[in-house]
Amino acid sequence: MRTLKSLKISRCYKPKGFGEVRTVELHHFSDASQSGYGQCSYLRLINENDQVHYSFLMGKARVTPLKPVTIFRLELTSAVVSVKISQWLRGELDYQDVPEFFWTVSKVVMGYINNATSRFHAL
Repeated sequence: MRTLKSLKISRCYKPKGFGEVRTVELHHFSDASQSGYGQCSYLRLINENDQVHYSFLMGKARVTPLKPVTIFRLELTSAVVSVKISQWLRGELDYQDVPEFFWTVSKVVMGYINNATSRFHAL
């Protein structure tokens, strides 16, 4: 219990002594497996000396539904969660016109995104 009392976690996205921030980016990662799916978002800061600092913003994880669902559908659902978190973060952060990057290892998700003729629903 004494160890927990002394534990301190910095909540600041920009560390002390980092200097003037030149570039701000948001990075969103999504993935899925047979047991669950989720996403996490990071803030990437670059200062005038080209030093880079990453800050974890938030993550969301869900257990796979009991009803059988394909991995492809779960991958798509995790990508949709990333987009929803992105929309929420843009409203909460004090940064304007921040470039965003969405990361996935799923070629199926990329195919769905690039498919203009059909739209699929997430879970």
